[in-house]
Amino acid sequence: MGAVRSGKAGTVRDWMSREPVTVTPEASIEHVIRLMRARAIRHLLVMDGERLAGIVSNRDVRRLLLGGEHSIPPSAPVTRVMTESPVTVSPETPLTVAARELLDRKIGALPVVEGDRPIGILTKSDALEALLAWAEGPE
Repeated sequence: MGAVRSGKAGTVRDWMSREPVTVTPEASIEHVIRLMRARAIRHLLVMDGERLAGIVSNRDVRRLLLGGEHSIPPSAPVTRVMTESPVTVSPETPLTVAARELLDRKIGALPVVEGDRPIGILTKSDALEALLAWAEGPE
């Protein structure tokens, strides 16, 4: 990637995962679990039409399913466990700024939006890979 060679970590656009996996607010928690396992991912965007309604992580699902007497049934809609109005970044956000958001907020992923439309997702793994590539410099 050009950003690494230029001595900069680059922008979110350089490192985000494109075409994030999404579900509707009506999707069941059970469906979300199956989708995460099938795609080997830990975060899904919840879309209400074209609008980003929230984000759900495997940690959200585990915590609430294992909540003892306060547990939520797997047939419940994802809205019961998702984070509404998640923190987002633009594709032009410097990677270092996005990485700082991930660390400071103790979250695993940031939806990447252009206007109001999600176009990707930046995970902690994406940010770590980018920062390692930047630190190691060109091969």
